Amino acid sequence: MGWPPAGLEENDVTGESRGGVGRPGRDLPDPAPRDADPALVPGRSCGTCSLCCKLYPVQELDKPAGRWCAHCVPGSGCAVHPDRPRSCRQFFCAWRLDPNLGSEWKPEVCRFVLSTEPAHPALMVMVDPGTPLAWKREPYYSRLKQFSEVAFRQDRKVLVNLRGNITVVLPDREVPIGAIAPGDEIAVWRDGSAYGATLRRGPQPAHARARQPPGPESEDPKAAAAGGIESLPAAGRKAAGGALAHDDPGFLDAVFREAFEKTCELIGDPGSGDLAALTSTVLRARNKVLDETADSYARVAGAQCQAGCTSCCYLMVHGTPYEILSIARHILATRTPAEIESLEQRLQAIAQVPLDPVLRLAAKMPCAFLENGRCSIYEHRPSVCRMTLSQSRAACDSCLREGSGSIPYIDQPGKIAAVMQMGIDHALATRRNLSTEGAELSRALLIALRDPAAALMAWRDGRDPFPGTHMGGSGAPAGNEKAATAAKRLGID
Repeated sequence: MGWPPAGLEENDVTGESRGGVGRPGRDLPDPAPRDADPALVPGRSCGTCSLCCKLYPVQELDKPAGRWCAHCVPGSGCAVHPDRPRSCRQFFCAWRLDPNLGSEWKPEVCRFVLSTEPAHPALMVMVDPGTPLAWKREPYYSRLKQFSEVAFRQDRKVLVNLRGNITVVLPDREVPIGAIAPGDEIAVWRDGSAYGATLRRGPQPAHARARQPPGPESEDPKAAAAGGIESLPAAGRKAAGGALAHDDPGFLDAVFREAFEKTCELIGDPGSGDLAALTSTVLRARNKVLDETADSYARVAGAQCQAGCTSCCYLMVHGTPYEILSIARHILATRTPAEIESLEQRLQAIAQVPLDPVLRLAAKMPCAFLENGRCSIYEHRPSVCRMTLSQSRAACDSCLREGSGSIPYIDQPGKIAAVMQMGIDHALATRRNLSTEGAELSRALLIALRDPAAALMAWRDGRDPFPGTHMGGSGAPAGNEKAATAAKRLGID
């Protein structure tokens, strides 16, 4: 696909200036109103899609970005369509203009809107706040990377806009640059094979600077967290303002389905090797996605987690069988017999605490892997450790000190991780008949370290490799049962 995509030349999409970033038609000539469709793809119509009526501001109606227009009936369209504002008449998303974009790029499907951004010559990805990571799903993520390569050669950019916070998509990475004010410029460069981007601030009035929400450049995490509830993704609202977080079922369903399908592909690959190698491949792929997800939410929602903060290392941790077996392999391969014996002693001490999260916290015993204030298996840590994000370090420290309290967690990353894990679990259970029941980390690791071959064999044979290490009330559904229920609802065998 070339750049710009067919139908996305700047002169093809014009309209009134709506102000801010990601508004189609900003700083373009203001032609006479027209109702004729400009080179639209035959056979395509908005139909039930009205996402642009939520994401973009409409100056004529004093409608802010991110809120549904008062005249929009989601799923039905505009109630004042014959009399809609001029800027609405003249805006068409990339999917309506570019025949090279398939049906998966329709905004109501992908959960973002593609359009041109003339002020910073770019393809703008305007993301629905209810699905903040939709653009990182496939096939979109890979295609956006491809677009950015072509864009760079033509002095253009690919920008992601989430609640006014901008991320520059580069061929080899993404660079968050925060909110953009009038007069600011985005600079993109290449040094050898690596790309870079930064925001060059233009002159701004004092009152504009005072009101500008903090972005990733802020050095104070408290300042970032104070940006206001509207600066947070939907998942952060519960912690910040007490409102219930909004989960997008379509997005979570897609996460489950993609995790299941990708794991099935790995399992079905003849070159995937033995079970240990297979699960290592699954872990690497999963952890990459989880880490990117956690980083995105931490940045936008103002997480205060950082090196040296260890309060969560006193909590009870559960891991999947393949996480625990992978950690055991890592320990056995990298530590001396004396170091392993010392570790087992710490694990044994923790295992004496009853399988109760409250009692585990009250015991104030650090994780056996917490050494010199840092996690000694950081790159191999379970998903729950990767996705636990707090907006208040003070609250975490207080809960550890007092043994109780409330912590403003950013909960959406954990939900995404749980759904992804269910997709992986369903593939492992149905394609390889493997146990997927989570186990308490300390108890399970003692089993895996003392007889790793037996634990792996039990798991490979479809048996529970870590009996006596599970926590759950009587009658509570097992992990594979929950995964199977979700799969059935989605029509997945």
